[in-house]
Amino acid sequence: MKDELQAFLDVGTSFEGKVSFSGTVRVDGHFKGDAIAEGTLVIGETGTVEADLSVRGLIVRGSIRGKIVAKELVEIGPAAFVEGVIHTPKLVVHEGARIEAKVEMGEIA
Repeated sequence: MKDELQAFLDVGTSFEGKVSFSGTVRVDGHFKGDAIAEGTLVIGETGTVEADLSVRGLIVRGSIRGKIVAKELVEIGPAAFVEGVIHTPKLVVHEGARIEAKVEMGEIA
């Protein structure tokens, strides 16, 4: 899942609303809202997201609360926190990750 970085929300910044994209977006700040994407969302170590997501891929190193629908992959890093619902065909959870979520595995139409 290598896409060109389209946008970057840096530490100390926040955005609230609805976003759509096709490449890769990285959040190291705070995002609240909805995201619909044919690309990949990367939540950095300092990133916090409160959102419902429909993305191709999600890489979590920070924290997310919400409903996650990922067509290809959700990867949860060792210091990450995920709360909500995860629906994806492939889930990778690294040792040390914290998850308080309902997980639904299977293909996404």
